[in-house]
Amino acid sequence: MEIRRMNRSGTAARALARAGATALGISVTAALALSGCAQSDVGGSEGDSLTAATTPSTEESDMTSPSPSDGAGEDGTLPEAADMEIVAGSSGRGLPPGLEGSTDSTAGVAWAPEPGLLYVVTNGSSSCPTIAEPAATIGSGSDGKGADVAAADGVLTVTFVPPSNGICTMDFVPTTTVVEAPAESDTGGPVPVMLGDKGKVQLQPRSADGEPGPIAWLDS
Repeated sequence: MEIRRMNRSGTAARALARAGATALGISVTAALALSGCAQSDVGGSEGDSLTAATTPSTEESDMTSPSPSDGAGEDGTLPEAADMEIVAGSSGRGLPPGLEGSTDSTAGVAWAPEPGLLYVVTNGSSSCPTIAEPAATIGSGSDGKGADVAAADGVLTVTFVPPSNGICTMDFVPTTTVVEAPAESDTGGPVPVMLGDKGKVQLQPRSADGEPGPIAWLDS
């Protein structure tokens, strides 16, 4: 009888041990599953935070977007001389109405239709045009004369803006600048004009008010 009780007790103990192991396994599996979910949630949060930190917002992107550059046109070129405003300092490509071009000379000058204004034309590269300063002066001091003597002779002096460095095209096209002349030089008679260091021409008067005068080109 004692042996049977011991066997039953041993069987019960083994059953209890198996039940305990099964319960322990279930508990471990559940714990691992919960741990995996927690890690997945944490990883997602970190990924979202990293994405938010490294991706600029729409407002920041708009603030750093480049704005269109300013200039005479979308490509930065001068307007056509026929369309430019006839005021001192205006410049344009080509020749204004009423002027005759030259393919042999580098520069010329004519009276503009408006009193006291000149058209100064230079021939050269279209990508590196030579532009005149917006105002001319009386007196050049050229040809060995002092400035006071040149002023007494009524020599009108046009100066040019220094050229900028860069690669220039090899074409030969006119560029026109409107230049203000001193009032005492627009008298209706011939006027000697010194075009920078390029040379001197004899400027002829307008044939009629409101029309440009004939252009005087430098000798080639």
